[in-house]
Amino acid sequence: MDKGILVISFIGMTIAILYFIYHLFISKKTAGLEQEIEEKMKARPIANVIRYLIFLSINSFLANRFFDIGWLLWISFFSAVALWILLVDHQFNFSYLISSIIILLIYLGAGVPNHQQSFLNHISDHTEYNCFSIECVKVSQVVIEDELKTEIETYSIQGYSFDWYFLFAKGALFLKDEQGNMEEFTGVNIGGLWLLEK
Repeated sequence: MDKGILVISFIGMTIAILYFIYHLFISKKTAGLEQEIEEKMKARPIANVIRYLIFLSINSFLANRFFDIGWLLWISFFSAVALWILLVDHQFNFSYLISSIIILLIYLGAGVPNHQQSFLNHISDHTEYNCFSIECVKVSQVVIEDELKTEIETYSIQGYSFDWYFLFAKGALFLKDEQGNMEEFTGVNIGGLWLLEK
């Protein structure tokens, strides 16, 4: 990531965290919110729990967007689910079902990467291939005459595709070794999880 973008993202995230700390925990404007929560939940300690859950949900979501840290999205998702459980009247009706589906779709969509490098990074992290901009290197261990050795094969990238849809993404990578043999990787990303096929 470019250093300038990282600095701007860090400053933006710091401002967001400070704003939410002030608004949720210091500002007196939340007194009306606290009274509403107390009336609904009939217990004062729940109001503080709800504040922390709001803080975690919003800031974890923003940090995931700014810094592309996938596990923060799970913290945000579980915080939002906990808030939903605490604040929503759970009599089953149509609006209950719609709100459940909307929360799920928002977090599934937020988890799907929308940049091409994500698929190459996944291949590099979860296979014996390390991919760079124009080629991939396969590093494997082989036994030759009772001796363990490292074998390195170079593959040129023949084709690469990445298609992003809101709720899922597809990636494909075509490699060719020095003898002309082809390797193909395809994958689908659902909610931030790559399902890879070779």
